[in-house]
Amino acid sequence: MKKTVVIIVLTIVYISGCRVGTEKDVQEVKSTILRYNQLLAEGYSRMNMTPLQEVATLDQATKVYHHMAALGEAKIRMESQLVGIEFLDIQFPGKDSARVKSKEKWNYVHISIGSKMPAQGVVQGLIYNLSYNLVKKNGRWLVSSVSVLEEHVK
Repeated sequence: MKKTVVIIVLTIVYISGCRVGTEKDVQEVKSTILRYNQLLAEGYSRMNMTPLQEVATLDQATKVYHHMAALGEAKIRMESQLVGIEFLDIQFPGKDSARVKSKEKWNYVHISIGSKMPAQGVVQGLIYNLSYNLVKKNGRWLVSSVSVLEEHVK
């Protein structure tokens, strides 16, 4: 009996350990991801990812910069728009870390830098299931990595 109680208590502590974030943390994490997506879209459109460092770690901003630079070498830039976002799961494995799963709907088009005309067809309704990792540094949440879990056009 005593062993069962200890197992139950440890299980509850483990499960609640993944939920140590306050409602304020949840709102700040959501706001950070929304701002990240806004700056990401603007960065691809303007071919400048420097503002992304407002809400992303230097490593994450650099990773995105390399992708944008590869598009630039191909003489195209991307214009994109976040159409909708649903936060599916938000966990706080520690007081300074968060994991978020989202379902996002994006529209985008690649634009030829020279002609300013679409280089390919417009993609509408691209659905991404994403996983974000965030860290809290100096009181601010920053996106440290983003992974695509699944994507499809609806």
